[in-house]
Amino acid sequence: MDVYHSKRTKLTRPKTRKTDLRICTFNCRSVATDNRLAELLEETNRIKYDIIGLSETKRSAEVHMTNRDGTGVILGKRNDSSVSGGVGFIINKSLMPKIKEIKIVSHRIGYITLQVNKNQCTIIQGYAPTADYEEEEHSNFYENLEDVYKSCKSRYKMVIGDFNARIGERKGNEPPRRVLDPTAALLATETLDSCEDQDIDKEYDTLIHVLKNAQDAAVTMPNNHSRNRLTDNTRLLLTKRRCTNRSDPNFKTLSKECRQAVKKDHENFTKDRLLNAANQKRSLKKVARDINEYQSYIPCLISGETGEKLTSREKMEIEVRRFYANLFATKKPSATTTLPQQTEALPPFLPEEIQHSLNSFQNGKAAGEDKISADFLKSCHFTVHKLLAKKFSRYLKEGKVPTKWKSSKTTLIFKKGDKENLENYRPICLLPVLYKVFTKCILNRIRNSLEEAQPVEQAGFRRSFSTIDHIHSVQRLLEVGREYQIPITMVFIDFKKAFDTIEPAALWESLKTQGIDSGYIKLLKECYNDCSTTITPFYNPVNIPITRGVRQGDPISPNLFSACLETAFSRMSWPHIKEDKDDYDNSPGIRINGRNLTHLRFADDIILISKTPQIAEKMLQELVNSCETVGLEINANKTKVLRNKFASSHQINIRKNNTMTAIEDVEEYVYLGRLLNTKNDLEPEIHRRRRSAWAALNNIKNTTDALTCPKIRAQLFDSIVLPALTYGSETWTFTKALSERVRITHAALERKLVGITLTEQREKDLHREDIRKMSQVKDPLVFITKRKLGWAGHVMRRNDNRWTTLLQEWIPRNEKRPVGRPPMRWADSLRKEISVRQGTQLIEPWSTIAKDRKKWIAVIRAHTN
Repeated sequence: MDVYHSKRTKLTRPKTRKTDLRICTFNCRSVATDNRLAELLEETNRIKYDIIGLSETKRSAEVHMTNRDGTGVILGKRNDSSVSGGVGFIINKSLMPKIKEIKIVSHRIGYITLQVNKNQCTIIQGYAPTADYEEEEHSNFYENLEDVYKSCKSRYKMVIGDFNARIGERKGNEPPRRVLDPTAALLATETLDSCEDQDIDKEYDTLIHVLKNAQDAAVTMPNNHSRNRLTDNTRLLLTKRRCTNRSDPNFKTLSKECRQAVKKDHENFTKDRLLNAANQKRSLKKVARDINEYQSYIPCLISGETGEKLTSREKMEIEVRRFYANLFATKKPSATTTLPQQTEALPPFLPEEIQHSLNSFQNGKAAGEDKISADFLKSCHFTVHKLLAKKFSRYLKEGKVPTKWKSSKTTLIFKKGDKENLENYRPICLLPVLYKVFTKCILNRIRNSLEEAQPVEQAGFRRSFSTIDHIHSVQRLLEVGREYQIPITMVFIDFKKAFDTIEPAALWESLKTQGIDSGYIKLLKECYNDCSTTITPFYNPVNIPITRGVRQGDPISPNLFSACLETAFSRMSWPHIKEDKDDYDNSPGIRINGRNLTHLRFADDIILISKTPQIAEKMLQELVNSCETVGLEINANKTKVLRNKFASSHQINIRKNNTMTAIEDVEEYVYLGRLLNTKNDLEPEIHRRRRSAWAALNNIKNTTDALTCPKIRAQLFDSIVLPALTYGSETWTFTKALSERVRITHAALERKLVGITLTEQREKDLHREDIRKMSQVKDPLVFITKRKLGWAGHVMRRNDNRWTTLLQEWIPRNEKRPVGRPPMRWADSLRKEISVRQGTQLIEPWSTIAKDRKKWIAVIRAHTN
């Protein structure tokens, strides 16, 4: 059979010429000598390569040379200030004629440019600083690398080298490392610049997409919730038990072995994680939270309408929606704020502002719903910060923010009390990190104006202020009242959900009154307009609109709250409240060196101060009325009255909704972590500190037992247990008996730390010095003395009219002390040990010495060495 084939034309693609380059990179650990270089070249004969980029050459001088076989050797010099660093290249002889340019930019960066067909190719070799270098060194390296990359005009560019990344899975909660390709920031910039004309929301979505991809490529998330808590031997035991008949006589013994093995594995897993965190000086609390296997849920809720106990999850979700929808709903929907016309455009954000704001964020904080973490943004290249500054400046100019910033995820954090009552939970917003960076930048710009509007009575969320300021002031007030028999009445105010009930109109009016630029107020209003949050008590999300309050979790929220609270206080007329006699005894507050101390504030923790409960009642009632105008409501059940024995026993009441409510009197009250009492007795507080110290040690006992390095163990003890024992010790009036109790408690803690009982100490005839050598911890009494002396110097050197200084210098002029020796004062030990005397004559009091910083530092050293 004949077969005929038709003529067909075969379509073939023309062959394209392709050039392959075999490029390698190698950390040679030193080719400082010719012998090491010869050894390296000998090893390169076993591989196929075109170019090898070298890191850490450690040469004393830069060399460009050709080997006998034609191989090119380019070696850069090391760092001038050390013997590390240096980059270079080994070039195959076939490529030597194609080299266009070779440049060693620094001891960390060099590049070589080749002619490849009709185009040029540049290969950049980098050697990044290791993780223990300062962040500035890292930033400088990547900035220089970016400059080199941009300056190269070649069509093909490649960045290679040693960027000190680690291959493999990270251990525990190690901070994210910078393993992103240095060109990723440039690619992200080019991608986002092409979207510059898009809508803000679309542009933001693109920004998040690019950052998320970069983060996924650069960061390996820690495997803290590993399921491999059980060892292979334990799993074999479980398998063996699974295959054993229950009637087998060995089944009971096998089950016991399984239980013990599982328990031991879990203990070892927890101990190892905590031990690694202690060795790396990371937060034990965060590690303990991360390795937790279980997440607790609300077991049941009490209905706020019927009082019924709800156990159905569907009904509990309805109760959560009802409670928080009512909490976050404004009570003044018609209130508006008229802002002045903005005359000048606000200056754009600088990349340095973004970088400064990011550096203020703590490491290891949770990311928002977009999963972009602050740790990643902090480790990003300066180009990313420049990009964020550009986007933030657009939001600032247009007065708009991305819609996704207005939604959040709220987590309910239990405080104390009944777990079935939603009022005992604090709603914390999980906000996008970019939003928090944005508001932090705004806060940094308006902080000075907000600070200037705050009086010295407000110590919360202010730079150079602390809780010790008010603890010292209240203690000194009680001390003088006890010595001079001055009647003192103090009312400790508690608000209902203070941060969640601020009315927005009052907030914007407060910012306007305090001189904040209307452009920033409009931008913050835009951030708070049409907001909503999602609460997931179980599995079904509950969406709740927000029309009042400030977001807990937002960096600017505390300052906004303080601004609004200041407006409420400024509207009151306390200076005009008088009784029949127009004298200081019947005016609000207590006269201190010509000024009236009427109250103290630490954020929403407020104390009203007066001589008589009648005046205190009037002050409290006016505070109730004034706070209602900004949305704050006083919790009468948690508001308490503390008065000394010289004050009247008149009952204090407040009127709310035409109902009189009595305020409870107490003998002691915990204020800012310090237990205050009417007798100004320190002993109850020492008992609390001792219990806190034991609780702190018990929390870390498993970790300290596993630590083999005494120094790390001592640092852990001194950073966790010692602060719990000595909190507020700057204000302690220390007697010998109380100091001995603190020393005894600390000695018991030391014995527990090193694993020695008191009986064993006596049997081995060990002295305190012997235990101290074993524990290597700080001496508690020296630690307390140093803190008290340091605080005393701060108090006396201040010139900003704080109440701590005024109260310390206060001597009541119109009051007389009773006959007899007064109780010990806070300053008595300073007066006895530091004041300069000649016989019985006082030459120079301690307060004068404390005002000279150099002299006072010498005093501290003399008393603590």
